[in-house]
Amino acid sequence: MSTTSSSSDSESLGPLPVYKELVAQGSLKTDDFQMTIIETLQEMHDRLKNYSPEPLVGDSEKAPEKGGFFSKISSIFNKKEDERLAREAEEARRAAVPKGLYLYGSVGTGKTMLMDLFYNSLERKDKARIHFHSFMLQLHGRLHKLKTTTHQHQDPIPFLADSLAKESRVFCLDEFQVTDIADAMLLRRLVEELVVNRGVVLVTTSNRHPTELYKNGIQRESFLPCISILEENCIVKCLDGGVDYRREKKTFFHSAKPVDKAAFSTSTMPSVKKETNAQVELVDEKRFFWPLGPDTKKEVEDYFKAIRNGTPVQEKRMSFLGRELILPHSAGRIAMCSFDDLCAKTLSAPDYITLADSIDTLILTDIPKLKPTTLHRNETRRLITLIDALYDSQVKLVCSADGPISEIFGGGSGAHSADEDPSTMGELTPAQRQMMDDLGLSDVTQVKKSPIFSGEEEKFAVQRAESRLIEMQGPGWGL
Repeated sequence: MSTTSSSSDSESLGPLPVYKELVAQGSLKTDDFQMTIIETLQEMHDRLKNYSPEPLVGDSEKAPEKGGFFSKISSIFNKKEDERLAREAEEARRAAVPKGLYLYGSVGTGKTMLMDLFYNSLERKDKARIHFHSFMLQLHGRLHKLKTTTHQHQDPIPFLADSLAKESRVFCLDEFQVTDIADAMLLRRLVEELVVNRGVVLVTTSNRHPTELYKNGIQRESFLPCISILEENCIVKCLDGGVDYRREKKTFFHSAKPVDKAAFSTSTMPSVKKETNAQVELVDEKRFFWPLGPDTKKEVEDYFKAIRNGTPVQEKRMSFLGRELILPHSAGRIAMCSFDDLCAKTLSAPDYITLADSIDTLILTDIPKLKPTTLHRNETRRLITLIDALYDSQVKLVCSADGPISEIFGGGSGAHSADEDPSTMGELTPAQRQMMDDLGLSDVTQVKKSPIFSGEEEKFAVQRAESRLIEMQGPGWGL
């Protein structure tokens, strides 16, 4: 039997056989912490494989009560019995829904890889897998459409939940994070509608324990019911073996699958053509160039010339939600942009997701050394969001920077110095004041403690971004 056929057979049996095969092939290292999680995912796989949920009838589809005088009198006398039967039926329905999984831990420990092994091996059509940024983008877009078209005078959340549950009864959500009050309020209701009222099974990854979500967030008490639902309806597991595998150059597991070793060799790794007077020689690929200067600039330009392979370079304009994103140097599905082009302008997750969907390779030039403080906070957040979007779409990323990856985010701490920390400053910046006005807030002390301003979330995000940048330099990424 061929390796490819064997891989297909093991995948159909669940994530555990696939994981063991990857270890046997040397694609993954044996990890006791990961093995504990993959065993849990295998149990979930086996339960969900034969799980037949009840036909979905959402709140938006429930028909009004009908009947004449006698039926109404009868319903009054039987009301208590009906309520008892309804409670028992609801308890039985909820008990029949398998628990999901909330997997949290440090960056680079393999959370996304394990979830993807589970998702790819689950032979169900009613499943979906999406990154958090893309999920929230879709939610806000669908909500806007509901509010402005078919359900202008109705609560749109139940209708949104109906449509999502009909599409997917098993939902895998990568990088669950809550830093924005608008997202927090939306998720509070939507998670309840999906998980509790419609029996959607949620499998999600995060860098935080559920009780740490939206920590110190504005009006966090309103978000607490969502945390309770996650804890009650998901198995909460920590994956934290103390190893960031993305920093180990030989480990590549973002979309790990068993491979046919006979078909895989280092010759599949892209190379850069370096022109000399009379010959063209191939050199090993380099994806992160530093420090900035004339030599680095020429190396990057030579790289761009080599990989576009004669494709003409032109400016490309992309439109999204009424905004325009300009790519100054585009060649097919390859784009070369400066840091200022993408991170010094008012762009956000929707723009970066749209960009990632439209290219295969991005050359990002002139990245400075950032301090994730009030001075560079917006640029830092945009770079992190851009990296997340490129990573999730497996876009090949080539960079030129003023220093190595470990120095891009101010040493990777993501922390503020004492005199720069907004929680200790006497005055908020104009941008923070504007956000307070937009949210209708007046308590400055509460706002300063919020992760939106305090840098609490940046610490996690910076660690994740550094880890992902390192993995994206590895062989096989973006192929």
